[in-house]
Amino acid sequence: MIALGVFDPDVQERALDEYVQYTLKLTGVQEWSGKRQLRGDKEGEWVSFQKADAADMKVKDVQQFLKDAGFFSGKVDGICGYRTTAAIRLFQEYVRTVEGDASIGFPDGKLGPNSLNHLKRWKTGNKKADWTNFSSAKPSTDYSKWMNLLNKVKQKYAATPNKMLQLVNQFAQPSDTVKPASWDFSPGKIHLVGVRRNETKLAPSAGQRRFDDGFVLLINGLAFKFYGSTDPGATEHPKGAPFLVQGQHLYRFGWHKLSDQNRVYHALKPLTTGVLIVRSNDMALTEADLANGLERNNSINVHWGGEGVSTIGAWSEGCQVFVGKGYINHNGKVVDCSMYGAPNYSTLGTVVNGVYQTKGAYTVLNDLVAAFSGANPDDNVVRYMLLYEQDLSLSPDTGILKDLEILRQFE
Repeated sequence: MIALGVFDPDVQERALDEYVQYTLKLTGVQEWSGKRQLRGDKEGEWVSFQKADAADMKVKDVQQFLKDAGFFSGKVDGICGYRTTAAIRLFQEYVRTVEGDASIGFPDGKLGPNSLNHLKRWKTGNKKADWTNFSSAKPSTDYSKWMNLLNKVKQKYAATPNKMLQLVNQFAQPSDTVKPASWDFSPGKIHLVGVRRNETKLAPSAGQRRFDDGFVLLINGLAFKFYGSTDPGATEHPKGAPFLVQGQHLYRFGWHKLSDQNRVYHALKPLTTGVLIVRSNDMALTEADLANGLERNNSINVHWGGEGVSTIGAWSEGCQVFVGKGYINHNGKVVDCSMYGAPNYSTLGTVVNGVYQTKGAYTVLNDLVAAFSGANPDDNVVRYMLLYEQDLSLSPDTGILKDLEILRQFE
């Protein structure tokens, strides 16, 4: 079986060390407490490198197939690392949902006999993912609609910034929040759009916010849609709960909770110094809250929120949170991940009723970015644009509000 940490017999030991160092540099992590291991999905799981079984297909051959079929843009090096694992899982998800062939089972990132048979089927038929027909230069209709909206939003706020964005323009210290005139919506880069709904209203339960926001990943000319929240759940900070400000922020895939080696997990993290926030004491973000100014914060991550519930708990202090139970793919199909989307960390990375548990929809997001990003550190940057619901009126044909009502079934 080919899985995380497996490498071809002809791969040299120094290549494994170089891979670990490259990965740590790419994600901004300095060290794994001296470990030459890879972080697994399960709490406390660390994966050691091991040579591939002679009976298995070579890792290099798998990587080359994935590259040719449109699931991988990484280096063909014979090491099954994070990006190769993501590409295997993406292939499994594609066969299951786009091809509609349930015989492959659920995506676990492990190339066992069943997945290998599907790989051979594709290879024999010279099949390619349908998204290879698209690119940033030849985008899908949905992708073009979103890029059109983003450019209209930039045109509006660069010319006439609202009070919040005026404060962004005036913020003197370095931050990972971009000033409106410099918002970058280049098609060749990775863009994640957050849509904050009802931004000034409290949830039905006073003092709590709802899971009612959306996210759109724009990558390689494609658009994928997700459900979650852009709001905080609670805080012990005396100045109130932190709300990420409207606008564009620079993030990269990295690791969260490094202080607890058992709880380290994937997350989008601020690129360098932190993003800008505004605090509110009553969870109802209003213009009056801006009177206290903006703060820079390096802990506002973009991450998984388990199965999702109707309101946001104290575990989310301003992070942008994805519900793992479902998403809408690049073809507009609603995908139910509840069978393999773990409800929380207690089952993540384990097998429940014969099904390996991942982060569901968030894992799909992670896999798309990991598999399609380039080799340079800048290719790992995700430009996260937080819109308000009112911004959608600048280009009302995105259909996101209707999509969010569909995804609401996954609360």
